[in-house]
Amino acid sequence: MVKDPTKYFVLVAVAYLVLGGILGVLMMFSWMGGGWKGWDYYLIPTHTHVMLLGWVSMTMFGVAYRMFPAVLVRRLYSIRLAWVHFWVANVALVGLAFFFWLNRLQEGGWVVPLAVSGVLQFFGILIFAYNILRTALLPLPGEMG
Repeated sequence: MVKDPTKYFVLVAVAYLVLGGILGVLMMFSWMGGGWKGWDYYLIPTHTHVMLLGWVSMTMFGVAYRMFPAVLVRRLYSIRLAWVHFWVANVALVGLAFFFWLNRLQEGGWVVPLAVSGVLQFFGILIFAYNILRTALLPLPGEMG
């Protein structure tokens, strides 16, 4: 049997929270002047995506993978698909965070990998939606409709 990814979604969410907090502190240093002055411009998109897609979305995905089947009194359609979602979402988020930062350093130079990361993130969202909707709406193998 394949292990449930819920715990791993939540664990990486906490890691993204810490990373987002570190980026927030670096942005604060930017506002205080000194050697970091102006760095908030470079860090804002990365900080935002790490906090929203990393901390918030990963937490929500992890909780939803556990909560929706419990509320629906059904098993999740595919744990394997949830794992695919886990890896796609994390690779995409790391890409977004990194390429947003690079694109701020070199305006317009990283648009293509940034777009690819964004499309990959959307693909992960579609995997999640399919898995949850399939769980909710369609009979699972061996179930009566």
